[in-house]
Amino acid sequence: MNNKRKSINDIAILLLISIFMNGFETGGYQAALLYIGEEYSLDHGAQGVIASVELFATMIAPIILGSLADRVGKKIMLTLFTATRVVSGIIILLATGSLQFSVGVFILGFATSIIQYVAIAEMDDAYPVTKHQRMGGIAAMYAFGAVVAPLIVGFALKTALGWRTFFAADAVISFVLAVLLWKISFEPRENPEDAEVFEYEGAGSGGSGNIYIKGVIYLCIIMFIYVGVENGVGFFLNGFMHDNVHSERGYIALSIFWMAMIPSRIICGYLSKYRRLLLCAAPTGAALFLAFLSVVTNEYVAFVVVFIMGFFCGAVYPNVLTYAADYSGTKTATVIAAITVATGIGGTLVSFVFGFLEKAVGFTWSFRILAVFLALDLFFALQVVMTKSKKLNSTGG
Repeated sequence: MNNKRKSINDIAILLLISIFMNGFETGGYQAALLYIGEEYSLDHGAQGVIASVELFATMIAPIILGSLADRVGKKIMLTLFTATRVVSGIIILLATGSLQFSVGVFILGFATSIIQYVAIAEMDDAYPVTKHQRMGGIAAMYAFGAVVAPLIVGFALKTALGWRTFFAADAVISFVLAVLLWKISFEPRENPEDAEVFEYEGAGSGGSGNIYIKGVIYLCIIMFIYVGVENGVGFFLNGFMHDNVHSERGYIALSIFWMAMIPSRIICGYLSKYRRLLLCAAPTGAALFLAFLSVVTNEYVAFVVVFIMGFFCGAVYPNVLTYAADYSGTKTATVIAAITVATGIGGTLVSFVFGFLEKAVGFTWSFRILAVFLALDLFFALQVVMTKSKKLNSTGG
């Protein structure tokens, strides 16, 4: 019994590290994009295209393999695609041009997408009783990785390999993580019979085993919009700081953006019972401060606004995940995969378009357009929070 208590969080630790590494890759790639573009002589439009390559991979990966983890097992999927990150890192390190780099980053995006949704689904499966509270931790670890990464990129630029040092570090850590995932058991750490189970109006008969499709669609739309805006801001915040604020410390602004999400997401885990209010307030506040950021020209004011905007942004993901945990029935990987597809589409389209949008109307109006787009999330959040549900007995699935 004591050994079981000691090991209850062992799988959670590896899952959190996996999510951390996904955030690490996202924040690092965003921070390095400006320097990658300089090495390969890419303008903002071309940088948007090369950024969208990875995001396109994150979009199609769940489309191709979405429900596979529910059939073949989450352990094999997590282990295999964590090892695939190592392969992508090697390709990136050996790349001599933007085409080879794009191949490597495409494979990296494909792998991280699978890791993302399978790790979240496994957290739901392994901890059916405390899954809502753990979603805040998962989302916070992603943000923590994204905070650390730009600082690593700043250090990497001073090394012989330059920005490639970042991708080398990612490959080494991924190799160690793949070995640990292969060795650990993926059995549930909590008793499913102790979990709260909900049935949603329109989910069909059978209670807890059914996917609530309408609710999942709303969550997908929310994440499509949110991640699209998040990536548009993330990939081009460095450029905005350089061109509009005349600051060479855009990578610090990017770290601040992600850092603000950490306390926000942890708080959301503890306050999951208020998720209705939080899901509505998060995109609304983020949209308002993104619009404010568009007119900022002072570096320190920009840092403050970016922090507040990041704090609001941080609350979107964990609250979506708590609803996803209830909406998925027994198909956790399938539902999280669907949401991951939506995030991939949003990230791909917005990152692709933003580079050309910035060339046409500048950073100020580009950020304003993104702010209006993000504000649309409030409508779909209201659809989610007005969903009717009833609690079932834990054994009544």
